[in-house]
Amino acid sequence: MARYKNGINGPVSGKIGNVVGATCRGVAYLRGMPESNAAPTQKQINQRLKFALVMGWLKPLLNIINIGYQILTGHKTAMNRAVSYHLKEAVTGDAPDYGIDFKKAVFSRGELLVSWILEVLCLVNAVLNIKWDNLPASAFSSDNDKASFIIYNPAKESFVTFENAALRGDKEAVLQLPGDFAGDNVHAGMHYVNVEGNAVSTTVYLGELTLPA
Repeated sequence: MARYKNGINGPVSGKIGNVVGATCRGVAYLRGMPESNAAPTQKQINQRLKFALVMGWLKPLLNIINIGYQILTGHKTAMNRAVSYHLKEAVTGDAPDYGIDFKKAVFSRGELLVSWILEVLCLVNAVLNIKWDNLPASAFSSDNDKASFIIYNPAKESFVTFENAALRGDKEAVLQLPGDFAGDNVHAGMHYVNVEGNAVSTTVYLGELTLPA
């Protein structure tokens, strides 16, 4: 409850939105409406299930999200922006069996240019070899841009991240995944962060990959 000092229109009386104005012993107060005890609707329950799914799925990537969504935050946090995007674009399935479509997952959104992916090789011992080519250098594409990779293993419900694993100018990265990923299908994504850390590219989906057993 907050005490209200009269403005040019005098004390507030009655309900305005979720706020109620009242006067007690000559003192004007503003107070919030009491919360409803009504049971949540099925739509509300479903939305909560989706939110919990997305929030839990993205939580291990907090550091990457904070960088990847930094220029879009506004009055929201980077994670709030990422959760909002994935709720709208990446959740699949029907209640209560929701899932996330990794092909639509975006961990970084920005104006740096992406590269052409030439080849993604799945090698023995859970190694990925990724090769790419670049556009000519510009304000949005520098050989010093740092490449990061996000690998997700659905069977193990586990992320592996490789932040700043290579430079754009290297045109190649070799990633050693955990040994127990051998034989599994994984999803992979890639993005760039500039040297200053204040500009990023949008995530590029590298595909669903089968690692040799």
